[in-house]
Parts: sequence; structure tokens; C-alpha cells
Amino acid sequence: MADSKVTDLTAATTVNSADVLYLVQSSTDKKLSMSTLLANLPNTLTKVGGLLAFNLDSPQTIANAGAINVTTLMTLISNTAGLHALTIVDGTYVGQIKLIMCTSAAGTSSITSNIKGASSIAFTEAGQTAILMFYSSDWWVIGGSATVTF
Repeated sequence: MADSKVTDLTAATTVNSADVLYLVQSSTDKKLSMSTLLANLPNTLTKVGGLLAFNLDSPQTIANAGAINVTTLMTLISNTAGLHALTIVDGTYVGQIKLIMCTSAAGTSSITSNIKGASSIAFTEAGQTAILMFYSSDWWVIGGSATVTF
């Protein structure tokens, strides 16, 4: 490779964490693994990467009561007659977004903890939504049509 140009090399179409890149640092030739590169990106870039890594085709589904996860972007809830408790743990990073949508309702499913400034978010009708953002150890309601009680 000593007499090859980087532009003459075959382009890679996939990468793995163990793959090695060529780097010139302070006029010195070095190698850099993909895992080292990704581990040293600024937090904002890795968090965006984490958001994009969510499986958008497979939202979490909850019938009646349960724990809303923070590993998928969207949670779909449905409920039967009666009152049903929903919980949500702290997000994994500041600025994380969580979308919650009620797909069918004959009762009420409510989140009653870990919501900044609100005592509950209630889902009583199909189509109701909540858009939450995680900040400072709480989920903040930033949009949606579910009933928010302050």
C-alpha cells in the first residue's frame, strides 16, 4: 500500500467495530479502529446515533397497565374498562424523546410519576398522544393530546 492512493482503494460498504481506518495525526501515520472513533465522538453525536438506532418499526405495546420502556422511541397503549397504572423510568440521556399513543380505550391508563410539573397524564380515547422529553431527572410534557393534570 506504500505506493497506493487512498482514493484508489475499493470503497467499504459496511463497517465493523474492529475495522481499522488510516489516520494522519500531527504528521504521523496511525491506525484507528471504528470502536475507538465512535467511543470518542462528542456526546451529542453519539446520542443522536442512539436515537437513530431505535427500532422505529417495532414500537412497544402495552395493554392496560405496565412499564413504559425507554429503549424504543414509541409506545402504543390500549386499555379496557377500569383504571390502569403506567410507569416510566428515567431516560438514558438529556433530551431523549418518548412518544406515547393510545390505540384503543374503554378505560383510563395513566402515568402518575416521574413527570415534571404534572400529577398525571391520562389516556382515555384512541388517538390521544403524549410527547415527552427527558431533562434533569424528569420527563417533561412537550406536546400531545392526552389529558395532563397539573
